[in-house]
Formats: sequence, structure tokens, C-alpha cells
Amino acid sequence: MKNKKALVVLLLVVGLVYANNFFAGFVSDDKMLIVEKQAFFSHPGSSIKILALSDAPLGEKTPYYRPVNTLSYMLDHYLWGLHPFWYHLENILLHALVVMLFYLLLMEVFEDGRLAFLAALLFAVYPVNAEAVDLISARNTLLCAAFSLFSLLLLSKRGFKWTILSLLSYILALMSKEPAVIIPFFLFSLRFTVEDRKLKIKNGALAGFLGITALYFVLRHVILGTFTSKGGIDLSIERLKLISSVYFENFRLFVFPFKLNAFYIKRSMPFSVPKAVVAVSAMLLLLYFSLKKKVPGQVRAGAQWVLWGLLPASYIVNIPSPPVAERFQYTILPGFVIMIAYLLAGLQKRRMLAGAAVTAVVVLGLGIRTVERNFIWHDDLSLCTSEVRSDPGNRFARCNLGLAFEKRGILEQAAQECGAAVRMNPDYGEAYVCLGLVYARQGLTGASMAAFQKAAQVTPDLKDAHMNLAVAYAQGNRPLDAEREFLAVISLNPYDVGAHIDLAELYLRQNRMKEAGHELQTVLQLEPDDASAHSGLGLIYASSGNIEGAVREFGKALVADPSLLDARLNLGVAYAKEGRFEDAAGEFQGVLKRDPGNAQAIEYLNKMKAMMGGR
Repeated sequence: MKNKKALVVLLLVVGLVYANNFFAGFVSDDKMLIVEKQAFFSHPGSSIKILALSDAPLGEKTPYYRPVNTLSYMLDHYLWGLHPFWYHLENILLHALVVMLFYLLLMEVFEDGRLAFLAALLFAVYPVNAEAVDLISARNTLLCAAFSLFSLLLLSKRGFKWTILSLLSYILALMSKEPAVIIPFFLFSLRFTVEDRKLKIKNGALAGFLGITALYFVLRHVILGTFTSKGGIDLSIERLKLISSVYFENFRLFVFPFKLNAFYIKRSMPFSVPKAVVAVSAMLLLLYFSLKKKVPGQVRAGAQWVLWGLLPASYIVNIPSPPVAERFQYTILPGFVIMIAYLLAGLQKRRMLAGAAVTAVVVLGLGIRTVERNFIWHDDLSLCTSEVRSDPGNRFARCNLGLAFEKRGILEQAAQECGAAVRMNPDYGEAYVCLGLVYARQGLTGASMAAFQKAAQVTPDLKDAHMNLAVAYAQGNRPLDAEREFLAVISLNPYDVGAHIDLAELYLRQNRMKEAGHELQTVLQLEPDDASAHSGLGLIYASSGNIEGAVREFGKALVADPSLLDARLNLGVAYAKEGRFEDAAGEFQGVLKRDPGNAQAIEYLNKMKAMMGGR
């Protein structure tokens, strides 16, 4: 009964602390990993494709293999479409599940209700967890933590069937996010250092975890072409200096989770000897707690959890992510709060009132800070504003804020922020792209094109620079220049569907049907249900007199996107050429239902009625 009451309280605390995030929108990476993948999620075969793709924007490759996470977005798309409320609700419920699993695991292993509740309560309200909960695209972290804790909980129950279920949960954790790989090593260290009957890991179970881990790395190599990342492990002197700063920053976020930032960069955490000394001292202290037999088992387990958990977040492996991120703390923090909860529980046992008062102040202070952090994740403008406020010299944050202003139509401030980013680094191509977008919104075509040209010049491999420049050339009736830039985009990313479609449209306007058809066929290899590609192929078939092929492609376009009026209008024309006047009239009427003033549809419909004798 006590367990049930504790679980209800923990659930209510999570709901209370994160209540102001329910109505946030899609921000930051949410748009690349969720919003822009809606057409992909709609395709029936995509659930199988996800198992063989990296977790990345469409057409890009990363060293991240997280199919369970991506499948969860596909399910969301099927259930909710693009209503962010439900996505945020899921994240908050997942956090609540993690908190409750953490509590149950500690109860099962240590049989100490006070310790378990305090540790779970601290974890529920800790401010560094806000990013993992508030950012929908950080759900991989929540899923990884949930499956990892569930795996450990099942393993603690003993018995063959529980071990099998524990291993299955571990597989799901690995398929959610990479930090789960530390579980076998954490269990191995516990087996030989913590004397507790609940923590005695059998050889068979440990072998199962290690075997699954080995197979996981083989699978990564088969699908991603690498065991870790293309950059591999870097232990150069400069890298070790950065790693010491990363460790220091992680420890700081544990101990003082109030000076927070949604976007940490290398420049903001320079190497210093004092930082390195603090980082090394903290690591040695954790090692001492992990190995010293006189240290209580709870503290030893917590210290080992932190030590192993920090390894995936140490930046030893070259990955395309910031060196430090608050969401990285989520799977490490449980070990730290176990140690803090042990101290608070001990204080409460010795001095009940004083211990309760200290606990209340700590939990209340952390909870208030988390509520404040939730506000910054409401939309891109609030997020980017907070980034600049936290680090005014961060050119990336300045550029992101400029883009956020540009999307809101606040062009003067957008230009100011992008200009500031350029002044901080004149070779920063993204800032010129931002300026080009602002100038385009202001109608300054020449200035816009010059900005995009500068972006491509200073950062030749910047895809956005070439893409925007290609669009500007196409709009300026410079087809050869536009073609060159579209091809540059495709050379940088052959999987960029948008570039292939835009290039096909450019070819269609030049009556270069063969080249246009090739680009559209490429699109359909990447996205078999792309409505624009099917509609474009329909036009090509119609122009060559292949009416049957045109009808087929226009029909496929409308199955993929029933709101595509051009495809419906062209399908009607194709039906009319086949003599199917009633079918043609039906398509024209369909156009008029959505666009009653469409002059072409009205004209064609009247012709069809005349053909059918005025019916």
C-alpha cells in the first residue's frame, strides 16, 4: 500500500512540475525529426525502413541508431497527426514512468522506502531533466532510461523468465539510445564490489547482456558503417583537455543545476587547470566511493552508476552533437540522486524535523527552477532568446535567434542577430544564409542573393546556402545557375528530396522532360508516396501522349495527397482526353469544392457538361 501511495505522489509531482509544458509547440530538432518526416511516416513500408536507417533528418546519415524512438514518432503521427499537445503529454508520462520505475527498482534492491522515495522525488524535479522531457525529439533519452530501468528491475527479481524479459528490455533500451551500452559494465562492477543479495548478478545473465551488446555493435556496423562513429575515438592532447572541461561541466550541472543553457559549445567551456583538477578530484572521489568496502552499498551503487554513465557523455567519441547537453544528464543523474537521497534519509533519521525541512527546501527549489526551464521550450523564439541570454557571445545562438525572428516576420531584429553572428565570425556561412532570408523577406533580391553567394563561398559544403541560392536563381530566371546550385545540393546530400523535386520543376519549365523524369524517379525511389513527384510524372506522360500513364500517376498523387488541386485538375483533363467525361467532370467538381472560384475548373466543367449533353 505504501508503494502505491508513493507512486501516486510521484506521478502528481511530475504532472505539477511539467504542467506548463503541455501546450508547447514543436521546437529545435522536433521539426527535422518529426514534422518534416510526416510524408515518410505515412508510407506503409516505412516502419520496416526505420530498422535500417540512422536517426536523422531524411536523407542524412548520423552515428545514431534509434529505431524504437523513430517508431514512436510514427505511431504518434498515426494517432495524433501534428498536434504537439499529445507528443508533449507522452514525454511527460514517459518521465513519470521513469521516475516510478526508478522508485520500484530502489525499493526492490535496497528495501528502503525512505531512500527510494527521496531519490525518485529528486529525480522527478531536477532542472537538468527539463530538456529531455520538454524537447519532443529528446524522447530517445526517456525511452532509453525507461527500458534500462525496467531491465534492471526485472533482473532483480531472479528466475530464468525474468532474466529473458530483462534482456529483451535491454535490447529495446539499446534501440532507443546509445547510453544503454553501459548496463553490462555497470552490472559487472556491481557484481564484484557491492555485497547485497539483490545485486548478485549471475554469470549467465551477465553473459547475455555482454552478448547482446556485442551483437548491437555488429548491427551498428552493418547499418551505419561504423561501430561508434566515423570520427572514432579521439584521445589527442587537445581532446583530453576538452574532455576534462566536459567532465567539469557535467559535475557542475549535478551540484549546481541553476546556470543552465540549452546550447553548450566548445568555446564556452575552455580548458583550465583548476577545472581539470576539480574534474579529476571528483572522478577519484567517485572511484573511492565505488571501491571502498566501508562505504554503504547504496552510495557505492550510485557512484558506479555515475562513473559508467559519464562515459557515453564524455565526448571521447567524435559525434555530431554538442560536447555537453542537459539531456545527456538524464541517464546519469539517477546515480547522483541516490547518493544525495542517502544523505537526506540519514539526516531525517537523526533529526526528523531538520531533515524534512532541508528536503522540502531542496525539492521546492529544484522544482521551481524546472518550472522556469519549461517556459524556454515553448517555441523557437523563447528557446533561442534564452540561449543568447545565457551565452551572448555564442554565434550559433545568435544565428538561431535571427532565424526565429525571421520566421516570425520580425525582420529588423532578425537582421541584427544575424549581423552580430557575422561580426563574431565573418566565415560563418549559416549567418549569411540567415541574412539572405531576411533580405528576401524585405524584397531586397540583390542583397539576398549576395548573402547566399557569400555563404556558399565561405562554407562550400553548406547545403542551405546552395539550396537558397538555387531558388533565388530560379526565381530570377537564371536556369543554368539554378541548375548548378541544385546539383551542388544533391552532391552534398543525394537523398535531399526537396532538391530533386525543385530541379525537376526547373527542367519541366525548360521542357527538358527526360531530365525531369530522371529526377522524379529518383524522388520516388526515396519517397514512393511523394505526391509532387507522381504529379510531375503525370505531366511528363501527358505531354508525350501517354494518357494511361498520366492517369495512373495523377491518381497516385491524389491518393498520397487528396488536397493537391493541380493533380486533380490534370487528372480531369486526362480523363477528358480518354473520353471519360463523367470522370473528368467529377474531378473538376472536386477542385471546385476546395476552390469554388477556380476559373480553369469552371471552364473545363462547362465543357464536360456540353460534351455530356448538358447533364
